Amino acid sequence: MPAVKYLSVLNPAEVSWSVAYVCLAWLAQLGNGAIQTITGPMQPYLAYNLRTDTQTINLVWTLGFSGFLLGSLFTSNVFTKYLTTSHKKLSFMSLAHLLTGVSTLMMPFMANLPMLLLCRFVQFLSYGVFLTSDSILLVFTLGPEKSRPFINALHFFISIGFLLGTFLVQPFLPASSDKVCLSQTQNNKEYNTINKTLEEGQVALHDQDTVEADPVIPILHGVQSIAWPFIISGVWCILIAAGFLVLSRMTSFSMPQFYDENINTKHKDTGLEKLPRKNKQIFLILVVIFFALSGGIIRVFQSMSMTFALCGPLQLESHRAALTDSFYSSGMCFGRLASIFLSTVLLPSTLLAVCMLACLLGTILLIFLAPIFHISLYTGVAIMGFFLSWQFGTGFSWTSQHMNITGRLSSVFFIGLGVGSLSSPPLAGWLFILSPMNVIYAVAVMVTAQVVTVGAMWAVTRGFKCCILSRDKLNDCV
Repeated sequence: MPAVKYLSVLNPAEVSWSVAYVCLAWLAQLGNGAIQTITGPMQPYLAYNLRTDTQTINLVWTLGFSGFLLGSLFTSNVFTKYLTTSHKKLSFMSLAHLLTGVSTLMMPFMANLPMLLLCRFVQFLSYGVFLTSDSILLVFTLGPEKSRPFINALHFFISIGFLLGTFLVQPFLPASSDKVCLSQTQNNKEYNTINKTLEEGQVALHDQDTVEADPVIPILHGVQSIAWPFIISGVWCILIAAGFLVLSRMTSFSMPQFYDENINTKHKDTGLEKLPRKNKQIFLILVVIFFALSGGIIRVFQSMSMTFALCGPLQLESHRAALTDSFYSSGMCFGRLASIFLSTVLLPSTLLAVCMLACLLGTILLIFLAPIFHISLYTGVAIMGFFLSWQFGTGFSWTSQHMNITGRLSSVFFIGLGVGSLSSPPLAGWLFILSPMNVIYAVAVMVTAQVVTVGAMWAVTRGFKCCILSRDKLNDCV
């Protein structure tokens, strides 16, 4: 195993630090995965509470990933330049994860949409800070090659958090979904008129029989049932944040460093397959496009899977509809587990090529069979989750083959991911209101664009290698 080989060259203090850090980071990413997944199944009920529709409530993803983008940009500019010790780095990450936990706790108690969006913004701002810090620190301490399985493991634990989040929401889902679906498919004026009529009918019933109608969202231990997944995952993040603070004060542990300094130096590029300046610029543009599409596809599934199953062509009941998220998250979980081992034997470029072919097949399945059979919907989202899970870690590692990404360049990935993630959910919500199947068609368009982008990335890097080989052969002949 690469981890064992790497740890064998560390002294005992560095081994202790590495083991403690990796365990804490993985536990933190469980929480980061859960806070995202619980929002998807609970989203229709949050919309019902705030008397809004799918397109509007999907703004929680737009505001969230606006915060994620800003957090990532900020971190990429300060993490290695100004946070020059293990204590500073870990304290910074502890504060970020603490903010994630506190904002998660507050989300279901927001009384209006602007406050909910502000809370979501802070939640993902701190999530972006933490994820960027974690990714940079892994490469900084392990190096671009040995960090590959650890980067994939990081996202594997996020996907486990995705999966656990889907099971966490199940006991707290309301039984009734008719009024909730009505709020998601009608325009605001129509829904407010119908809702007012229903409320007047409930008031009349209460006045006549002195019996209050059952609420759409039941009360559990003094709060709405949908609040409990947010409370549980928020408390988890707060506890793990305390663990990072404790590690930052462990003077007997020592943080290993693959790079000798925290600032850019010439020797950092040693061993990289450096591209010519023009090829590097083209490759970075393609990386941003690829990650924007990746983030867009992933957030469409996270934000719309439950809504599509609940209120789309299949009209599944709430618990069966929530299983759509479970299958998607299970696919991501097992996909990232597989990518940890595949990253040690296959090049990142090869992994991405396989990934894109499989995503095309999964999209075709969703288009033709998901509207008819719920098993096809479950299977299609599981396939997509499995192969989409490869994209971030593999793209990150592919880029690290060609350039140093421990400084400002690390923001490239998160800029792309943030742009796609903040723009696709509102678009998907609007398309869903027009026709539920439009959501699947939008995914198909984005997957096709990704295939073209990955092909261009191959051309940029492989074309450069071919030129080098041809030049070497010519020199040998001379």
